Amino acid sequence: MDLRLVALVAAGGAIGAVARYALQQWLPSDSLPWGTMTANLVGSLLLGILLGAVAAGATVGDDVVLLFGTGVLGAFTTMSAFAVDSIRLAETNPSSTLIMITTTILGSIALAWIGWRFSTSIIA
Repeated sequence: MDLRLVALVAAGGAIGAVARYALQQWLPSDSLPWGTMTANLVGSLLLGILLGAVAAGATVGDDVVLLFGTGVLGAFTTMSAFAVDSIRLAETNPSSTLIMITTTILGSIALAWIGWRFSTSIIA
């Protein structure tokens, strides 16, 4: 294991975790977990852009992918918080739970695809 690469992932992870924490503090969560949803949707779009660029042949080094893709975006997005938020919301507002789950799952996939297509169309 290359310790320099581990350090890049760790540094990116610290940045992404702090960014997610700040986002969750900034966005209210009274009706829906807006911070978690926003982090997952924006993170999916950005990862789609990054990996779409790589797939299209852009010169993106492994260092950049590890720092931003695995580190920053890996820590910024969160499946575990999404799962717990879904359980909490189901206990207090079952009708909003389906909206949140559908929006997060379908929206994340759609935004990752949009980001991917955007990158590949610009680079190709």
